[in-house]
Amino acid sequence: MDDLSGNKKKKKEPGIVGIAAVVLLVCICFILDVKIGIGAVIGALAGFFCWTMLGDSSGQEKGGENKAAFLDTEVLQQNFSIPKNLPVPYAVLDIRGHILMYNEPFAKVFSEMEKADAVVEQLRKCGTGKQHLVEVDGRFYVAALNQCDVVAENGAVGMVLNMTMLDVTKEQELAKRLDNSETVVGMLFLDNYEEVVDTLPEDRQPLLSAVVDRKLTQFATDTNGVMRKLEKDRYIYLLSKGDLEVLKEKKFDIMNTIREISVGEHMPMTMSMGIGIGGGSLDESMQSAKAALDLALGRGGDQVLIKEGEKYLFYGAKAGEVGRNNRIRARVKADALWELMGASSSILVMGHRNADLDSLGSCMGICAIARAMDKKCRIVMSEVGVGVKHLYANMAENGHYETAIVKEAEALKMMDDKTLVIVVDTHRPVMLESPQVLAAAKKIVLFDHHRKSPDAIDNAVLTYHEAYASSTSELITEMIQHIGKKVKLKPIEADALLAGITVDTKNFAVKTGAITFEAAGFLRRNGADSIRVRMLFQNDIESYKAKATAVRDAELFRGCMAISVCPSNVEDSMLVAAQTADDLMNVTGIKASFVCTKVGELVYVSARSFGDINVQRIMEKLGGGGHFTVSGAQLRDCTTEEAKRKIKAAIEEYLEEETV
Repeated sequence: MDDLSGNKKKKKEPGIVGIAAVVLLVCICFILDVKIGIGAVIGALAGFFCWTMLGDSSGQEKGGENKAAFLDTEVLQQNFSIPKNLPVPYAVLDIRGHILMYNEPFAKVFSEMEKADAVVEQLRKCGTGKQHLVEVDGRFYVAALNQCDVVAENGAVGMVLNMTMLDVTKEQELAKRLDNSETVVGMLFLDNYEEVVDTLPEDRQPLLSAVVDRKLTQFATDTNGVMRKLEKDRYIYLLSKGDLEVLKEKKFDIMNTIREISVGEHMPMTMSMGIGIGGGSLDESMQSAKAALDLALGRGGDQVLIKEGEKYLFYGAKAGEVGRNNRIRARVKADALWELMGASSSILVMGHRNADLDSLGSCMGICAIARAMDKKCRIVMSEVGVGVKHLYANMAENGHYETAIVKEAEALKMMDDKTLVIVVDTHRPVMLESPQVLAAAKKIVLFDHHRKSPDAIDNAVLTYHEAYASSTSELITEMIQHIGKKVKLKPIEADALLAGITVDTKNFAVKTGAITFEAAGFLRRNGADSIRVRMLFQNDIESYKAKATAVRDAELFRGCMAISVCPSNVEDSMLVAAQTADDLMNVTGIKASFVCTKVGELVYVSARSFGDINVQRIMEKLGGGGHFTVSGAQLRDCTTEEAKRKIKAAIEEYLEEETV
């Protein structure tokens, strides 16, 4: 048994306050009477001697937690001993956590007592009587502190702590080995295989397939995994959880390997992968892998998603959304939508809060389809934002749309078991105009074009979610085209849909494909007017001045990125901030723009790029999201200056990842 007190014979020293009190008492007594003073001196010395011999019983911690007095080290050693043959590390501490004595196994564990003090502090934070896993010099122990009373021969009772440790290193190593050997399932998909094949001569197409197969097989071999081809563009991949950690460190460089495959002159190929971990069975891991792959494709492809429980990890996403000219799929979705709407008693359609022209335009497109089958359709919208005020004014003048918009309370009263709720331009319940309407719905249909988030609506009976599409208005226009002559668009509906496409493509400058122009041409033939659409984008003079101020005050970061703050004292400064971000992209040399504005407790950030910078990944670091070239975020409880610093930090982190 060893003692760490350093002085076994030494009694506790009196406190300064106690000495001062005794001196003061003696002085007062001398002033009153000399004889009384002499008696006071004798009494004080006797009291001081008794106090010193018995120990300071006032050493209890504040709060009255300890009901027993401290015992000094000498009394403790006389009344307490540690068995010499105790095989586990053991120590005795006072209730302050100071080590008083310990056995030899304890000394072997802690070559330096500073480490022991650190472990004691961990255990004190955990609480007495509770076990805690600690690591000391690479070994693991289950340690605990327990209170116990010590009764001296004279009947004095003191409280101490005893610390026990049990070596569980082998158990931890075994648990880690078992965890690392767990099989995880990966589902791999070549995003644009068919498009790449179409660009190659027929005699070179088998060569492309052979090269891809060889690269993926070699990748599986290098990672101690197994890769099997299911279809021409789909693979299943099995590996251990330990080898997956190695892939994480390399950030899944197989994506770069596939992108660099060169078989003649063709577009680069990209791949997506979903990996499922855990769940207790291979079947559950497979389901998680499929869900992760669906989410990866919903976010535009060219990325790897790992799903473990409810947690997602994202890797890649260095390319833009992969477009697919799949007209068959659009026709199938249109037929399914027609059947669902026909079987419903009523239809409610809603977009996201603070509706924009794409959201409201999509709602009006659904109303046009419902009218073609003589179904009642109402748009759920509680507040009219500045971004749609001109379109809303036109709707109010139109006889059909005079009563088309309802608020949440009225919508809930209209619902029954056969009501069909259609969600447009968002897939996240927290962003909806009315989450309560969604919760009450028995059947849900979802149309969206934003990159998919983990918290997406997952109980829709029909989902048309395409990240490659320019806008939700484009998807709804596709539906109308495939339904055919049954749907007759009113001019205000054609204008709204074209405005939705225009606002999300920044006047057909970004995310614009062949289908986008075909949709615009269809709307033009069905009554849309470009002049009326342009008038829907007009701002008042104060908003225009605010935008000019934000452009003027823009700060260049890293030489090619503009960061600015939009004044918040104008109506709907969020819309003005988004327009400012668009305008900054017209400046020569600017590759990305970030504009923030404060509204209430939130700072809204709008981000834009032409594709060289993935602003979606930057905004995700701030809790936001969006598209490769158009994205945004909301920051709570911070100033615009703090928001600018956070944006710069996110950009630095993104650039650092790009150079790895």
